[in-house]
Amino acid sequence: MKKIKTAVLGLLVSITTYAQELNCTVEVITPRIQGVNPAIFEQMEEDIFEFMNNQKWTTDKFSIEERIRCSIILTITQATASSNDFSAELQIISTRPVYKTDYESPVMSVLDTDVQFEYAQGTQYVYNADQFRNNMVAILAFYAYMVIGYDYDTFSPEGGTPYFQQAQRIVQGAQVSSASGWKAFEGDKNRYWLVEDILHKTFEPMRECLYEYHRLGMDNMSEKTQQARQQILTSLQKFNQIHRVKPLAYNTQQFFLAKSNEIVNIFTEAPPPERNTIYETLVKVDPGNQGKYDKMQKGK
Repeated sequence: MKKIKTAVLGLLVSITTYAQELNCTVEVITPRIQGVNPAIFEQMEEDIFEFMNNQKWTTDKFSIEERIRCSIILTITQATASSNDFSAELQIISTRPVYKTDYESPVMSVLDTDVQFEYAQGTQYVYNADQFRNNMVAILAFYAYMVIGYDYDTFSPEGGTPYFQQAQRIVQGAQVSSASGWKAFEGDKNRYWLVEDILHKTFEPMRECLYEYHRLGMDNMSEKTQQARQQILTSLQKFNQIHRVKPLAYNTQQFFLAKSNEIVNIFTEAPPPERNTIYETLVKVDPGNQGKYDKMQKGK
C-alpha cells in the first residue's frame, strides 16, 4: 500500500520535484584506529552517503520534504588497510514528523555490533537484489528497507510489509556468505531475527502499535492531548501479547531503545491512574529501562 504522507504532513500536492526515499546523514568515526590513511574513511563516508541517498528503494514518488530522515554512525573498531578488511559497529536511527508540529518522533534505533566488510578507495557500491556480492552493500540495503518498512507502518496498518519482505530477501541471499549477522543459529539478536520476527504473526501487535502510536496518537497530540495519550497507552499495552509468547524479544528491545525517552516525556505529566497503568506494562515488557520508568511514575 502506498503511503500518503502528503496528506499527513499537509504538503501541497502541486510539488513536482521528486527525490529518493531517504534523507540519510552518515558519519564514520575511528576512535581507536591508527596507522590508516584518514582519507580512506572520508571516502567511505561519502560512498555510504551516496548509496543510501541516491538509490531508488521503492516505486513510490517522494518529494524532497517527504524523504524519511535517518542517520548512520559507523564506528570502525578494527582496520587492516593492507588487506582492506574492516570491522565496525553500525547504529541506524530513523524518525518521522509529527503532524502540525516541528517534532521528529524516533521510530527505529538499531545498534548492529557485527559488521565486517572489505573496502578500498574507488569501491563502487552497487546493489543487486538478486545477487549477494558485497557484505557492506547488503547490510546498508537491508537497513534501508527496514527503515522504510518501519516508516510506512507508522502511516498505514502494516504498510511496510513489502519493504520488510525486501529486507528478508537480502537475508536469504546472504545465507551463502561467511559473514556473520545473517543466520538464525548465530544468535537471537541479529539481522536475521530483526526481519524474521517483524513479519511473524507473533509481532502483529507491535506493528499495530507502530500505526496506532504514531498516526492515531502522536499525530493528534497537538490538538487532542488527552485522547492521543490514551491511544498511545492502549497501543503500548499490545506488547503484553508479545511478551507472553516471546519475552525480551530483540524487536521489542529495539522498539523501546527508540521510544523509551519519548514515552517518559509523554506520561510524566499524565494523571496518576494513567501513569500507574502504563508503568505496569513498561516495567514488564521493557525491564532494561525501569530506571527511566520509575522516574516517570513519580510524575512532576
